[in-house]
Amino acid sequence: MIEPMVEKEIQTAKGKVLLVRNLAAGRLSRLHMEEGLGIFFHYRYEEAKKTKEVLSAISNEESSGVVGAIRDETLLAYLTIVSSTTGTRWSEINAALVASSDALTDPVLLELGSIEVSTAWRSIGLAHSLFEFAFEDPLLEEKIVFSRELSWHWDLRSSKLDRYRYRTMLMKLFEGAGFRYCETDDEEIRYAGENVFMARVGVRVPPETAMLFHRSLCRSEPRGWGWG
Repeated sequence: MIEPMVEKEIQTAKGKVLLVRNLAAGRLSRLHMEEGLGIFFHYRYEEAKKTKEVLSAISNEESSGVVGAIRDETLLAYLTIVSSTTGTRWSEINAALVASSDALTDPVLLELGSIEVSTAWRSIGLAHSLFEFAFEDPLLEEKIVFSRELSWHWDLRSSKLDRYRYRTMLMKLFEGAGFRYCETDDEEIRYAGENVFMARVGVRVPPETAMLFHRSLCRSEPRGWGWG
């Protein structure tokens, strides 16, 4: 997001960690990448470098943002929230949502782009803290944030979970931040049974806008309102 950086220090089982919302590209450029971060859990220096480049690009985008967990000038974990790519189904839905209410500003619809915690910093609640801090942002109460969780992005090897147990873990994490399961005919979600679509509707989103969003998730007649 193009808002000032907000910081919060938390205590974890491995010591103090600084959470930073709206992490600026300049600050990000000075950080080291913790071992165990990388594109699609390929934990090599080259992949971590690519991840950092992607995060820097997101932090420079209008209406997108990076939330990071930092210790000793090293990035331990991150979460991204991005606007929809022009010409996609989601940008079309966003345009309809914007037109549905004079009280909301463009964009209304945002996507949870990714969340990753370094392998050495997992299982201590850092992902939960990162989610909680990210959605303390009051601006997100005027937005709908959705997430498409696709199993081929999951680190099943390190977690030692099968796809369905990993899915359950993710859903509990997301539900803790106010996300709810939604039905959709999105092709990537429907490609595998373990994939899941979830969304968080901010408290200041008008009911008619929220209803329009849920109805837009299925091009055919929906089976329900997707509250799970």
